[in-house]
Amino acid sequence: MFLYREHDESGPYAIQQASHAWLAWQIAAHWGNRRFARPAPRAEVLAAVLLHDVGWSHDERAPAVDDEGRPETFDSMPVDTHLQIWRRCVSNSASFSRYSGLLVARHFAELAERKTAAHLEHHDTAGARSIQAFRAEMERLQDGWMEELKVDARYERTLTGNGRRTNSHVLAACDMISVVLCAELPLPFTMQVMGADEAEVVVHVSREDDRTFRMDPWPLEGDHLKIHVEAHHLRTARFDCAAAYREALNSAPVERIAFLLKRPSSP
Repeated sequence: MFLYREHDESGPYAIQQASHAWLAWQIAAHWGNRRFARPAPRAEVLAAVLLHDVGWSHDERAPAVDDEGRPETFDSMPVDTHLQIWRRCVSNSASFSRYSGLLVARHFAELAERKTAAHLEHHDTAGARSIQAFRAEMERLQDGWMEELKVDARYERTLTGNGRRTNSHVLAACDMISVVLCAELPLPFTMQVMGADEAEVVVHVSREDDRTFRMDPWPLEGDHLKIHVEAHHLRTARFDCAAAYREALNSAPVERIAFLLKRPSSP
């Protein structure tokens, strides 16, 4: 769950993980141009982007609050709970496509590496060990699916090398952009993606106004892209208990929040 405009006078917007993934999918569906490599096989990569957080849907039917009464978000929940949800995300993605599952497993393995460093920085060695074990588990899953898929000509060029890096970068970049928008994280920021010449390119993302953002160089089709996400408009960001939060969430009006991504030269 993301809280968008948490301190807005009219109340915050609760964006569910599945909606965040849908926002990322809208970007991935337009990824690639003469300068930037396109994802392939397209169906599996787009499925990975759309489904990479599908495992959250079970928990978000009965969302919790933290010790301060704030809706529990992905970065505030217990480590073991978070890792179990990631496991469901991988399993659910793989039930549609093993290659999609492979991409999602790799995505979370890379996120787990950063998560381990963060917990070690806060001297949480037990949490760091759990995350390291999770990462090893994701590596084993990837190895198994790669062994199964290497005999299929459809995946010949995308199991290793630049083909796989391109697809992993598309998932990571679209996920990051969506997280930044939904969580209102600081801007500008940069991300590395694969260019059409198989060399990595650094893309800068900056804010023009509250709902408009520029990407330089431009990695998408056309000159701009309108994307949107649906969110529950709450009256407050603090609740007496989880039951009160769930009741408020179920009764809150659902509104559509639109964003605009633009190339540097777009007026």
